[in-house]
Amino acid sequence: MSWPRAALLSLSDKRGAAAFARALIAHGTRIVASGGTAKHLESAGIEVTPVETLTGFSELLGGRVKTLHPHVHAPILARRDVGADMAALTELQLDPIDLVAVTLYPFEEHAPSLDDAGAIEEIDIGGVALLRAAAKNAESVIVVHDPSQYAEVIDALESGGPDPIRRREWAARTFARTARYDAAIASELARRTPAGETVDATPADPADAAGVGASSGALQPPAVHVISYQRVRMLRYGENPHQAAALYARWGEAAALQAWKEGKELSYNNLLDLEVAVALAGRFDEPACVIVKHAQPCGAATAATAAEAWRLAHACDPLSAFGGIVALNRALDAGTASLIAPRFIECVAATDFDSAGVEALKSKKALRLVRLTSRDLESGDRWSLRAVGRWALVEGEAGTTAPEWRVVTRRAPDPAQRAALEFAWEVAAAARSNAIAIARSSALIGLGSGQTSRVDAVDVALMKARRAGHDVRGAALASDGFFPFADNVEHAAEAGVAAIVQPGGSKRDPEVIAACDRLGIAMLFTDRRAFRH
Repeated sequence: MSWPRAALLSLSDKRGAAAFARALIAHGTRIVASGGTAKHLESAGIEVTPVETLTGFSELLGGRVKTLHPHVHAPILARRDVGADMAALTELQLDPIDLVAVTLYPFEEHAPSLDDAGAIEEIDIGGVALLRAAAKNAESVIVVHDPSQYAEVIDALESGGPDPIRRREWAARTFARTARYDAAIASELARRTPAGETVDATPADPADAAGVGASSGALQPPAVHVISYQRVRMLRYGENPHQAAALYARWGEAAALQAWKEGKELSYNNLLDLEVAVALAGRFDEPACVIVKHAQPCGAATAATAAEAWRLAHACDPLSAFGGIVALNRALDAGTASLIAPRFIECVAATDFDSAGVEALKSKKALRLVRLTSRDLESGDRWSLRAVGRWALVEGEAGTTAPEWRVVTRRAPDPAQRAALEFAWEVAAAARSNAIAIARSSALIGLGSGQTSRVDAVDVALMKARRAGHDVRGAALASDGFFPFADNVEHAAEAGVAAIVQPGGSKRDPEVIAACDRLGIAMLFTDRRAFRH
């Protein structure tokens, strides 16, 4: 294959453009360039054919129209093996354009900080059209959408030209780029929609949602929700060894992953557990430690130091903590690391690692050390998405302040019990529903989660607390959903639980409250449910 007869360059990002153009010119390629790209290349001493020479028009509308012209797109789209197409170019005295290099206006980087008018001007029209045209005719046209491709393209040309597979790959990457660009625009415009639109949150049966308020005042979910991801890395396998898997990140947010360090490759399941552990640890201002196994907290505590938080968290359920994931909302210091070192732990996530802490764990060859915070997990998108077969579920936070907790029993919790309830509530909200968390002070001592009945969740939490040798008398209990029957309270009271927090909203709330009063338990309603399916 010969080198491109003509190459069209229209570049917002001009890095490496001059060197790329010189490499093409050295093999006889004529360079056609638009606007600022032509000026940039001319200032570097490169001979350029301005795009106006093809179109017969100067830029219009302040630069909004430069390359949207048949004399630009026909030389790109003409099918080289169709005689009528090539004859049409000859009649118009147009040479085929065999290479198109376009970098789009930096909408993703600039638009979020601009007002509406400024953001709109960052939307590239002609560049997207050029890329799509070139990618559509990829069997004859080389398409380049990023400066990082220049060396790859030149190498392919010097080796005799790109083969059909390489051309198809470049086309696919280009369409992914334009799709990503459109997704960014759609998401940014959706972000700017008026906040006054709300969901009609009136429940069909008030008894089903009484006191929950999960969607009251929520923003209207978008009519179209577009997300673009880029592959960050391959994974050895998915949840099971026979499943292929990879890690992706929202486009432009992959940089946060560059700080990840590992002695052994992070697995699909490690990453799921990390999300739960790091997010829960990040809920607390005090030094916190969370241990997660199979996406469920099996240890959580806050304390004056990270080392003490680890000790309390591990004491919650040492049996389940074996092979778990540990997250700290502080740097891992030598003292904490020396306590963790004797245990079998898959991964430790922390805000940082001091050299002494790393040294204390150097004998753990397979241990993953991950520098990660709850802020790193934030996507910037108010909507979360989950695939359900051929469909997707999209949800967002209400955007309203959570209701004040209210005491519904004759006895109110004392300050220490109130603090323990607040801690237990955070853990229950991070566990799989149905979830019951039992805490003493700011340490979890029992968790029942993922159960199909709430009384079973209470019983599991009590069983785990007893198995680990914890005294439940005087402890605090949090439930992520309402109690449908008083048996939950009776089982908790029999074990000595002194205070309970739950959303409320059951038809049998009066029975549940009466049971608490009869058994001397303080109960608070949050008036907001915290399910996590």
